[in-house]
Amino acid sequence: MAESTVELPVEQSIEDAGEKARVSPLDPDFLLFALPFAILVDAVDIILELTSVLVILKLIGWAIDAFVFVVIGGWIFYRTGKIIKSRQKQQEVLQKKMGQQAAKMQRQLVKGAVKGPLRKTLTRAGVTLLGELIPFVGLIPFWTISVILTLKEKGE
Repeated sequence: MAESTVELPVEQSIEDAGEKARVSPLDPDFLLFALPFAILVDAVDIILELTSVLVILKLIGWAIDAFVFVVIGGWIFYRTGKIIKSRQKQQEVLQKKMGQQAAKMQRQLVKGAVKGPLRKTLTRAGVTLLGELIPFVGLIPFWTISVILTLKEKGE
């Protein structure tokens, strides 16, 4: 019974750490770079997709998507890494405060709860790139969706 009363505040504190590092809709890198860039690229992709009767336009669209994969993928990697580092710092603080019990909880959390930022980046940006490369499915604004999903990232 004593364990459950301690686990709840610890788990809540770790969740709060992810919340603090979350991308805010008012963050300059989100407002000035990621969202406008993603919307612009998706608009160009839609135009190229609708006019892709010419093979050259389709190849140009694929080249743009490859470039955007690197740019937005790098941004996602940076943001996801900040969220995970914030959670890890919070776990270290809790470990110092609670000793052995916090260390045990940390090991349990690390096992399944935290993916590396590179893995998350490659998964999210890779799926986005694949969606953009499929004919007519590329009409969906995948890059914008990917940026917004990063905005909602909690470090889970």
